[in-house]
Amino acid sequence: MNRNQLQNNLAMTVTLIMGSMLFATLFLGYAVYRSSALMWPPLGIQKVSLVLPFLSTLVILASSWFMYQGRLKLENGNLTKAMVDVNLALALGSIFMIGQCYLWFYLKSTGIFLTTSGIFGSILYGFTWIHAFHMIFGILSLVYLRFAIKRNNSNILQTTVNVEKFWHFLGVVWIVMFLTIFVL
Repeated sequence: MNRNQLQNNLAMTVTLIMGSMLFATLFLGYAVYRSSALMWPPLGIQKVSLVLPFLSTLVILASSWFMYQGRLKLENGNLTKAMVDVNLALALGSIFMIGQCYLWFYLKSTGIFLTTSGIFGSILYGFTWIHAFHMIFGILSLVYLRFAIKRNNSNILQTTVNVEKFWHFLGVVWIVMFLTIFVL
């Protein structure tokens, strides 16, 4: 591994640690608030339907799987098939983001607003917005990866591994969000 690859690995490791700390802090704050709440969701607010969050979970899992398959195909030297899988991961990531927009519209249609639903609305919107912000960077990384595969860069495998790590991280964060915020 050359110096540039080591620097890229270190940069991705630091990025993942920072992201983990951010979401861990959010989850800790949520756990403290939730454990002190007398009822959940708060009185006057209906429980959020699991349909959209569940479908989003399936989409992000499928996207992560295609990203993994793309890396495996790239390791075997099959750039064409790797590109197909990265394109599928990208398409599913974009569908996930569309699903998040539908989720926000759904929340508004049920009367859950950021400003008038207290901490409950703040939690739902805050978590999903912060995750969506990171998803945008993930999607941009996948777009960059597509061009890198097309150009067949010399360190394409290292770039793919780093993008894959970030993409899987976003999937894991969503699954934890789905389970703790929407299911429990």
